[in-house]
Amino acid sequence: MNDVAFFQKQISKLEIKNVNQTNLDILRFLYKSLQKEYRCEYVYKNNLTIELFKNYKTSETSILNEFRIGTSKADLVLLNGSIKVFEIKTELDGLGKLSKQLIDYQKIADEVYIVTDEKFIDKIKSTYQDSNIGIIVLNQKNKLIIIKNAISNYSLFDFETIFKTLRKQEYIDLVLDNFGYVPDVPNTKIYKTCFNLLKNIELVEFQKQVLRKLKLRTYSISNNLISNRTPKELKHICNTLNFNDQDYNNFYNFLSEKSICTNRI
Repeated sequence: MNDVAFFQKQISKLEIKNVNQTNLDILRFLYKSLQKEYRCEYVYKNNLTIELFKNYKTSETSILNEFRIGTSKADLVLLNGSIKVFEIKTELDGLGKLSKQLIDYQKIADEVYIVTDEKFIDKIKSTYQDSNIGIIVLNQKNKLIIIKNAISNYSLFDFETIFKTLRKQEYIDLVLDNFGYVPDVPNTKIYKTCFNLLKNIELVEFQKQVLRKLKLRTYSISNNLISNRTPKELKHICNTLNFNDQDYNNFYNFLSEKSICTNRI
């Protein structure tokens, strides 16, 4: 409700009757307002997505949004040659769940980062300065600054946590890949049978195999998404939607139209 109220307030500031105002103009105005007055999770995710595009080969990289790990849900997961988890704590959040979340993420991720506001940086630095956890701050100029690099968590990997990120067909396929057959057992026993078989694989190797399966769930970052045609304000949301070329064409047409999106608020 707070997010909706904020957007309604910002829309009321716009001169909607201006016939030259496109949907892109309106969305850019709203995003700029978010950056100045209401730095919600989307602002952080979008900045992260843009930054990650700069640093990784797009054909080999995927990003998962709100990905379940253990009993926690990671805000953003980068899948490349490794698994990197980014947990966001905006100035609108609290830190009460953070410790438990990080424990879960370290059981599967090569690297884990906290991405936060300057409001929390001193407390987070004090708490995690001697840990494997990396720290990134989104400063008041909306620039991401690495305060502390993450260190590998492979010694903390947990087989059960990693296994439970897999879907049924994925763990069946891994059994076939590693052992050359699919277990001939009743459907009620397939989970436990695959679990026990895959547990024999060296843990770091198993994590790498799971990484490759997870990358198949989503498209690699498309050329459209990193092109100049996709506004920087909308990079993250486009990534979560996995647009194809036709979707992008429809999307760009919508952005060039006049003030349609405000009619839906």
